[in-house]
Amino acid sequence: MRKANVEIMPLIKQRTLELLMKKNPEEIGMRDIAENCGITATSIYHYYKDKDKLFQAISLDCLYKLNDRIKEAAKNGNTIKKQIKNAIKSFRDWCFENPRLSLLVMEGIKSADDATQEIIEQYYVCNRTGEDLLRKAVAQGEARSENPRLDIGILISGLWGCIESIILKKSEPEYWEDGKEFTDRFIKIWMKSIFINDKND
Repeated sequence: MRKANVEIMPLIKQRTLELLMKKNPEEIGMRDIAENCGITATSIYHYYKDKDKLFQAISLDCLYKLNDRIKEAAKNGNTIKKQIKNAIKSFRDWCFENPRLSLLVMEGIKSADDATQEIIEQYYVCNRTGEDLLRKAVAQGEARSENPRLDIGILISGLWGCIESIILKKSEPEYWEDGKEFTDRFIKIWMKSIFINDKND
């Protein structure tokens, strides 16, 4: 591939995201993307092997922005428990604020499972932030976890399942318009299983 053009790559990703907000990934072809960008499909292939790689690059951008938000939210806690709770809720709130985008990032865009381990690891940036926070809590004697990576993975997978059921209206109808009570219950259960002090912060 040719040397990346610092101007055209953001344009390609921005215009492609616009399409993804209207259509499912399988409904979009490289010609559609090229037309929306005002360039040729051949030009896009200079930067991305195929549309899946392009979609994955967009997904990764979103995850890094989400991770920045999670880190910022964690800074507002005066205890490690509060920091972790804030981080969890910032993930939840982002998903509810961006339902279409969260569905794309969490499940709609094909996983980069054929990439190198180094690249795959980048997709777990939010997990690693959570893992670091939980390890800190364990080190301070505030939490118990024999495997912080596993416990954070379970947290994110379980919480996403709750969030998805709200977004897709597959939960009890009373939670369709506001899923915070529904997801708060899951968060409380997870926190209680991890933290030694069960008092609410």
